[in-house]
Amino acid sequence: MTCLRRMAVALTLCLCASLTPPSLAYAASTCLGAADADTSAIWPIAQTRLLDLATGAGIPFGATGRSTYRRTDVHSWTAGFYPTSLWLLYGHTRDGHVLDTARAYTDRLLPVAGWTGTHDLGFMIGLPTLTAEEFEPDPDRRAAYAAAALTAARTLAKRWNGRVGAMKSAEYAGQWGLIIDSAMNAPLLLSEGARIGGAEGRHLVSIGTTHMLTLARDLLRPNGSTLHRVAYDPGTGNVLGAIPGQGLRTSSTWARGQAWAVNGFAAAYGLTLDPRLLDAARRSADYWMSHVQSGCVPAWDLDISSWKAPRDTSAAAIVADGLLRLSQVDPDATRAAAYHDYAVATLRVLSRPAWTPSMAGVRGLLQHQAYNIPADRREGTYVWGDAYLLSALSTSG
Repeated sequence: MTCLRRMAVALTLCLCASLTPPSLAYAASTCLGAADADTSAIWPIAQTRLLDLATGAGIPFGATGRSTYRRTDVHSWTAGFYPTSLWLLYGHTRDGHVLDTARAYTDRLLPVAGWTGTHDLGFMIGLPTLTAEEFEPDPDRRAAYAAAALTAARTLAKRWNGRVGAMKSAEYAGQWGLIIDSAMNAPLLLSEGARIGGAEGRHLVSIGTTHMLTLARDLLRPNGSTLHRVAYDPGTGNVLGAIPGQGLRTSSTWARGQAWAVNGFAAAYGLTLDPRLLDAARRSADYWMSHVQSGCVPAWDLDISSWKAPRDTSAAAIVADGLLRLSQVDPDATRAAAYHDYAVATLRVLSRPAWTPSMAGVRGLLQHQAYNIPADRREGTYVWGDAYLLSALSTSG
């Protein structure tokens, strides 16, 4: 076996090109043996690292390279990931200090549930509050978290445009835009609509479902790959075209965007059992699996062939979490098993010291994540990768 070797964080990584079948155009991936990886070893590392991050002001965000670890305020799109990780850690450890810390950071976010300035309330409010509801032992606190999740869903619904058939993500280059990341936010309307029922609940479910179907129609290519951003005429609903984002180019496939699609469509299908969303989940998942070898971490864009390109472990973690979701709801047992096995192989690799080192002095949990490439090519450690790694580990058992 011929391997190309490079050094990263004083560790030797191995890209095993000979594993690539000639019939498939795999993305440039870094592949490590996974059979001996102990995924349970992540949890004690997570306890130390996550609690260490609670000592500073603001909400933990991440660090690029050796730069200062950054923090944000409660209005950042990333604000919900750190408390989500704390809740998942508490679910695993039942440690009282972890519980107190999770409550403190989640409570700081609750007022943001009514903020109309973002489409990311699924990340910011839905993810931490719904996770908190699963593990919070106090019924009054659970009720407060449920109320915040519903408020966030109602707030997000105000961004609805019936002509486009979607909730507005943002203005991109001065145009009404929709982003693939929103596949992770729209499911909040599905869960909360089902929770409250009645006319309002059906309306929320209808909006959330239609938004996901619009993503499937306009941002999911026929081969299952994804666009990052698309512009619309808000008056007619007509597609104006793709808008450059974080991918290599508008015609390529940004790895984390593909991961958002896999996870979001899997969640949406699980909440609706709409066969059109199952088709979208399968197509996006199958595209990833046919372009990223099992047990590998891809470059930040799936169209990149250079092994020297920055990796994105966060995309791998998000996909693993999404594939585990899909494996639980896909009615085809063969497909479900394939999705489960691929996800477990990914988690074993991400649990290795190359990606989640145990040595002292390392900040954050999952290393070698991409943030804003191509603007900044440096890899780093960020809260979203940590949250989805722990979520997937919790699901996998």
